[in-house]
Amino acid sequence: MSNFAFLQCEWFTLYGAAIYAEEMANTDSRTACFYSRCTLELAVDWLYKHGKSLRLPYQDHLGALIHEPSFKATASDAVFTKPQ
Repeated sequence: MSNFAFLQCEWFTLYGAAIYAEEMANTDSRTACFYSRCTLELAVDWLYKHGKSLRLPYQDHLGALIHEPSFKATASDAVFTKPQ
């Protein structure tokens, strides 16, 4: 059973990338990393398309998207704060 089965019904594109990342985690870490990043990019793009309170930043790359103030406010500090 996958950790990402909950994505299958509503977010099939995310599901495909997440499943592949999960499958590759123990055998090909570089591929797993690539597909993990791809999954994150797909999720953030979806959020910007459907989140009415999110404003697109000056650039559309992942770093700019996740550090845009409206995204940070929506995601909360828990996403950005690293535990000590």
